[in-house]
Amino acid sequence: MPWNKSHKEKTRERILDAAAAAFRERGVNGASLTDVMQQADLTHGGFYAHFKSKDELIAAALKSVNTMRLARFKDTAVKSSHGSELAAAVDVYLSSRHREHPESGCAIATLGSELARERGSARHQMSDNVQAWLELFAQFAPESNARGKMRQATGTFAAMIGGIILARAVEDPHEADRILADVRAFLHET
Repeated sequence: MPWNKSHKEKTRERILDAAAAAFRERGVNGASLTDVMQQADLTHGGFYAHFKSKDELIAAALKSVNTMRLARFKDTAVKSSHGSELAAAVDVYLSSRHREHPESGCAIATLGSELARERGSARHQMSDNVQAWLELFAQFAPESNARGKMRQATGTFAAMIGGIILARAVEDPHEADRILADVRAFLHET
């Protein structure tokens, strides 16, 4: 008897969740399809019932995780006082917890440079994800005109991503925390 539609959708979500975590933790080349399917407690053979290729899976995982993270930011923004939405995002993003858990963090910081060298749907989805964040951040930027808002959004997001990458690159956790604190302070001052 074939599986019902609900079961197939739940299985696909399990694969997407496992893929999103595995790719962010080990990179798209460091996590095989077998690794992803094992993490989802499924057999490798079941993969092709849900996705045509690894590239399609990467793109779908990027879209899924970005949708969740955008929604989380919007929730944080709603709870923040007007004018402090970006500051709240900076504080959450540039945290020790985010640094220590790439598997549950920002896919742009963990996979951006790797996917920038690729072609295909995963690269296209990464580009869409970046654009979505810039547009959302621009909505909360304090500048008065659209071009200024986008400039502020771009600068803020670039500093956030760069800060988390630098903090993850150093071995000393105290130095990593100093980097995060310095970037947070810099962004709060600007």
